[in-house]
Amino acid sequence: MRVIVALLVCAFLIMTVNVTFRNVESAPTIFLSGTGSSISFNGGGFLPTDKTCFVSSPSSTVILSSACAVQAGTGMPYGGFTVGNVLPGEYVIQVTGDWGDFAQAILDVNGGSQQSLSHAAGFAAGISVSIHASGLLPTDTTCQISSPSSPGVVLPGTAACVIQSGTGVAYGGFIIGNVLPGDYVIQVTGNQGDFAQTVIAVG
Repeated sequence: MRVIVALLVCAFLIMTVNVTFRNVESAPTIFLSGTGSSISFNGGGFLPTDKTCFVSSPSSTVILSSACAVQAGTGMPYGGFTVGNVLPGEYVIQVTGDWGDFAQAILDVNGGSQQSLSHAAGFAAGISVSIHASGLLPTDTTCQISSPSSPGVVLPGTAACVIQSGTGVAYGGFIIGNVLPGDYVIQVTGNQGDFAQTVIAVG
């Protein structure tokens, strides 16, 4: 009887050890928006350890120039690119993190609507906001995102900004901090001291 009980206990332990667990992880995604030849994107679900990213089109030369930045620790890339001189059609756009993780979206050139991420009219604390600024100096090589009058609206450590070289176009994003409802000025500043501003409504 003792032998049988011991065998049953061993069998139970073996069955328990062989149980497998699956971690459910969100796959990386990107969303394209824009008109004409200037396209911006933002994404999510990338590895939080990613520090850099780059944009490509695996099967074409649709991307003339590009810029990409990752919000530290969030797995959220922001950026944009200029569409090159290509024939009408659908093109795969890929954003890749420095750990090899990537997401793809389809860009429809000369026809059809692009994938886009639309924001609600009012923002709230903890929401991610994407930025696309133009008209900065083409000699700018870096940029920063801030709120001149209300620093708390840009949650510290969450802002990311990148300049598309030679274009004066900046892309980036940030997470809204814990602030009271109201209108807040958001500023993108180039390293030459030039800047652009917009107003967002929180609440």
